[in-house]
Amino acid sequence: MFVLLFASPLFAQQGDVVLCEGFYNPWLTEDWDVKGDNWAVWYISNTSFAGCKPREMQMTPDYNFSGTTRIVTPIVELEKYDFINFQFNHCLEATQGTLNAQIGIGISQDGESWESIWEDTIAGSIAQSQYLLTFDMADWASKSQYFSLYFTGEGSYINSWYIDNVIIFASKKNKFGKIDDSDESGFVAARSHILSLKGPKAGTVTPFSTMKKSKNKFSKIVEGRGRRNRRRR
Repeated sequence: MFVLLFASPLFAQQGDVVLCEGFYNPWLTEDWDVKGDNWAVWYISNTSFAGCKPREMQMTPDYNFSGTTRIVTPIVELEKYDFINFQFNHCLEATQGTLNAQIGIGISQDGESWESIWEDTIAGSIAQSQYLLTFDMADWASKSQYFSLYFTGEGSYINSWYIDNVIIFASKKNKFGKIDDSDESGFVAARSHILSLKGPKAGTVTPFSTMKKSKNKFSKIVEGRGRRNRRRR
């Protein structure tokens, strides 16, 4: 039975667990889905590059891939909650070259029309990292929602994107009706953190509030280098 055994106290998680997936089975569990442009392959790999126990989700785009691809969660019930903490582990392996791509989190009521609630432009490999991203759900809390982790970019510059241990904690605001100030998309920088699992500052937490803001999105900084390219298609 899949429980929160893997959710070590790296962050002060808060709220009820409304989604919890460790990709332990060799196939996607019921109601998970893959959507987006063609020529991107998603499958569950018997590896642990995201820093968790095997297995994990792996996205490997074709060399000619160009566009957006996403892994979509089952529907998440949010009717009684005010905000969520979205936690996941990941690792991205880029090839040699100039990578100009985006990763992000999308939200949708129907699983077809998507709104980005967090996005980060990446220029190269991302070392093993755990993210905890907080969102004020004022615009969505009265509805049930699908979430997705997505990649937008060119397949010729990326080998694989590994994702594991996707958890959504949902909670109510405090007695004053607040959590923290959020931006126009509901993203709460003060509560969002990145834990770099490799590199010179492994084990340190970098709050988003200290990072550079660009185009109304908070840029991600992860210390350390990704693994060397193992292969090239």
